[in-house]
Amino acid sequence: MRAERLIAILMALQRAQALTAGELAQRLSVSVRTIFRDIDALSTMGVPVYTEQGRGGGIRLVEGYTSDLTGLSSGEAEALALIASPAGIGVQDLAAPTRTALDKLAAAVPTMHQLRAQHARGRLLFDTKPWFRSYSVSPYLDTLRAAIWKDECININYRRSNGEEKEYLVEPYALVVKVDTWYLIGRVKRETRVFRISRMLSLATTGTSFTRDPDFDLHKFWNAWCEKFEKNPPVAFPVDLNISAKGKQQLLDSFGNWFRTRLEPLGENFKGRKPVTLDFEREEAALRILFDLVFEADIVKPTELRRKLRNQAKRVVAATT
Repeated sequence: MRAERLIAILMALQRAQALTAGELAQRLSVSVRTIFRDIDALSTMGVPVYTEQGRGGGIRLVEGYTSDLTGLSSGEAEALALIASPAGIGVQDLAAPTRTALDKLAAAVPTMHQLRAQHARGRLLFDTKPWFRSYSVSPYLDTLRAAIWKDECININYRRSNGEEKEYLVEPYALVVKVDTWYLIGRVKRETRVFRISRMLSLATTGTSFTRDPDFDLHKFWNAWCEKFEKNPPVAFPVDLNISAKGKQQLLDSFGNWFRTRLEPLGENFKGRKPVTLDFEREEAALRILFDLVFEADIVKPTELRRKLRNQAKRVVAATT
């Protein structure tokens, strides 16, 4: 998201006479070194930006310089229009000021590119709303945003993937939306953790500030965390199965990396059924997923899950006869 960061730096410098690299780094949640690299990039692009040393110094724009985003290319204008569209990524959860800011940015696109932007909006749509269930916005998002912006500690009561409820004192660092799911990244006793916001049972601000780690890189952390999560998903409910080749392919098509390391060693187009152990987040998830495989997989254990699956099938039959 470097392009977005460069625009943010440019807008911030236009609003203020001067800002230090440290102030910009704190605003944008990046390192001071990253800010200096971005300033070099702006300068290379022709933006009249310079630094002043000593008391009262900082990073400045040449006096009188303003930008109305006329430097946007037609492709960048199209991208901005798509982000600002009603079904843009994560837009359902944006607070009104953020929504308005996106609209203003889209409106600032030069006239020569407006037709290209409209052309893109009529031909490509990002829809993050999930199938067959309502899209619910967490009541905690605005409070979390405010705490993150102010570097204020919070207390949360959280339901873990195994159903256990636990309280945490968190230093909130960032919010992330992945498809239609929001996550909080925060530190608990100096350890960086990821919390799924839909599992928060309660949240309270503390009024106590914390000192943010200036070297924390949101994008680097999130990419590394996602890679680790996909390779080693949390195991709370293992299930032993005998599965057919068709059932194996159904799971791979629907869940990809979640089950890949366990399923791929079974081979391709094998006859009959092969034993495998699959790890689910919790029993409810196993029941929901395996119900769709009732003709392609047999549950060996736990036997209680097999009983619940049988009862669920009976309820479906009763409801349709």
